[in-house]
Amino acid sequence: MKIKYSILLVVCYALVGFSNPNESALSSLRTQYLTALRDYLNAPKVYELFLKVGKPTAKILAYQGALKAIITKTTWNIFKKMSYLNKSEESFKLALKKAPNDIEIRFMRLTVQYEIPEYLGYSEDMGSDKAFVIKNIAKFRAQTIPPKVREQIVGFVFSSQLFTATEIEKFKLSLAIL
Repeated sequence: MKIKYSILLVVCYALVGFSNPNESALSSLRTQYLTALRDYLNAPKVYELFLKVGKPTAKILAYQGALKAIITKTTWNIFKKMSYLNKSEESFKLALKKAPNDIEIRFMRLTVQYEIPEYLGYSEDMGSDKAFVIKNIAKFRAQTIPPKVREQIVGFVFSSQLFTATEIEKFKLSLAIL
């Protein structure tokens, strides 16, 4: 893997301010999601928790997609890995169908696709997601993002080598990291 899945922590806190009944569910599930990031063997159990949410929001669907990508690390069976990646891709597509302009979901999918080897064919949205995130970076509400998470976002942007120096500066300025 190019970067540990813990980089996905970035999106755990990226945007705050949900206004639906699943807000508290997502809030508590994020804590569980962090355990899957730290230890991929927990990913299947955490994924099951996300599946129990009735009428999942776009963000919950995106987290399900990210978890499916993490679950690929639990098996050596290439057919299972491909099945998990297909389910991950389906979850992200559903999430973006529900919320096509959600920068958090687009950033999450970008980080997940970055982790997947390009030759598998699951990285086709990286360019459009990157362009969307760069264009809409001002929508990240820096005051609602904890400083350590802001630093991790910029850390991913810098270490992934997906972004130019100018784009990295745009992230730093938008997230008020000096």
